[in-house]
Amino acid sequence: MKLRFALPVPAPCLVLPLALSLTAGCFPKGPGPRLAHFEHQAPAVGEPAPTFELRGLDGETVRLEELLGDKPIVLQLGSHSCPVYRYRRFDMEDLARDFGDRVHFLLIYTLEAHPKGSKSPYEDEEWVSLPNRVTGVFIDQPKDLPARTARAEFSAEKLKLPHQVLVDSMDNAVWSAYGSASSPAFVIDRHGNIASSQVWIDPKEIRRVLEELLAE
Repeated sequence: MKLRFALPVPAPCLVLPLALSLTAGCFPKGPGPRLAHFEHQAPAVGEPAPTFELRGLDGETVRLEELLGDKPIVLQLGSHSCPVYRYRRFDMEDLARDFGDRVHFLLIYTLEAHPKGSKSPYEDEEWVSLPNRVTGVFIDQPKDLPARTARAEFSAEKLKLPHQVLVDSMDNAVWSAYGSASSPAFVIDRHGNIASSQVWIDPKEIRRVLEELLAE
């Protein structure tokens, strides 16, 4: 007599949490040496935030100076192929819900961190990250501004981003000015100075800094 064993099938309500758990297991613990340049390249706490003038997905042009004075600014940079950008959006949603009426939330969409079919900005070869392979995120590097804008639109809709989304120019000027990292974040105070600088976005630290700024 043959014995047959059936593996249990997870209930549908457990499939997504299980997938997220497996993905978290291969998630890097820190930015690593590929982003060591950030400390020397990005604006430090207390320094003026580099200015920018970029077009948003709504077609309007946004200048940093026009936002200063009334509210602090949370500035995030990233691309859909960056796992940190994608998975920390949940905490960013919480921040936008709790502070959205008192803080400007901006996201600048940059070049892809882990493009399929071309070199990564952080390697001399193609580098499709392990979380991307696990979740099937395979994205090419946009060749022009309309293509990058379309990618930003896709990402904003897919992730239901709470930010106002701007698109960096194809010379990647703002990405370079803010440290050339894959998913950095900054808090800018009302006077235009950097209040927090993060090589990888840290929502808990952003919350702490915002509470301090808003209590002043």
